[in-house]
Amino acid sequence: MGVATEATKTLATDKAMRIVDAMRSSVARRGVAGSTFDHVAREAGVSRGLLHYYFGSKEKLLVEVARRDSQVRLEAMSAELARAETTEQLSSLWVRSLYATVRHEPEYVTMLLELYVLAQRQPEIGQELADMNRAMGQAFSDRLETLAEQGRIELRAAPEVVAEIVIAFGHGLSLRFLSDPERVEDLMEAAADAATRAIGRLVRPGPNAPAA
Repeated sequence: MGVATEATKTLATDKAMRIVDAMRSSVARRGVAGSTFDHVAREAGVSRGLLHYYFGSKEKLLVEVARRDSQVRLEAMSAELARAETTEQLSSLWVRSLYATVRHEPEYVTMLLELYVLAQRQPEIGQELADMNRAMGQAFSDRLETLAEQGRIELRAAPEVVAEIVIAFGHGLSLRFLSDPERVEDLMEAAADAATRAIGRLVRPGPNAPAA
């Protein structure tokens, strides 16, 4: 009985992951509006009813795609944050991540924008987005706090406040770049400088800091 139950769970997880992957792929090609359950079901190789069974609605499936993508980004960012030792390195990390997302995965930004609009009518989606933003902000805030405690940087505000400002700045730039992608490269240097100023000032270089 136990083995059968575990096998069922594995099968269910595999089908659910195929649905999430199919939705991500569909959004990349067709956009959010064009990614219907019919399209996603065909690409995932499952019945349309199974999408409703696992996720209930297209909006909830989008939330799951956003959550999993955000988790991957968070893990990658956390690893890089652990190596950042200066305000310049922190802002460079943030800008590189922003650039890569807008330039190579604009559909991710579009999907998040769609979810923010839906969140105005569906509080549960708003809560999911808040949780994702909170996790990202916490990772950034933790590194800021560590560097401040080590006396390497002097923050302009509490670490959690600085993290929120930098992330909110990134959201605004993402929207700007999405509407005018030709301006992305022109504004990256200025964005990095603005992020550095928002974080604070360097007090003591870290061991990995580049030579002046």
